[in-house]
Amino acid sequence: MPAPHQRVCESCGFGLMQQAPAHAAPTVDEAFVIVDAGLTIQAMSQAAEQLLAVEEAEAVNRPVTSLLLPADAEAQGTAGLAAAISQAASGGTARTSVFVRPGMTFGVRLRAQVGPCGPPRAALVVFR
Repeated sequence: MPAPHQRVCESCGFGLMQQAPAHAAPTVDEAFVIVDAGLTIQAMSQAAEQLLAVEEAEAVNRPVTSLLLPADAEAQGTAGLAAAISQAASGGTARTSVFVRPGMTFGVRLRAQVGPCGPPRAALVVFR
């Protein structure tokens, strides 16, 4: 993906500008998390902060597994959350659908789409 012409939002001067293929990009009101190839959270939307009950400052640079776990690890096998994130953050272009749950919450399942974004290369996890 080509680098965006600006690194921060022109309107507010905040935020980090990222690019993603149309099939992977979130809509205005969808919650999302950006995760690097080391499975570390790099950013999250305000909607994701509310959904996961954590502020971005507390989540950044933490392992994704501290906030999200596969909802059914046995059923997902090698196509699970970690594999989807690794593939997307390594330059894969496919979008993968997985079911996850917040780390310390049971009985809640969220459908997530994992696709590529960048620069730098990372995985975009959108909760749908």
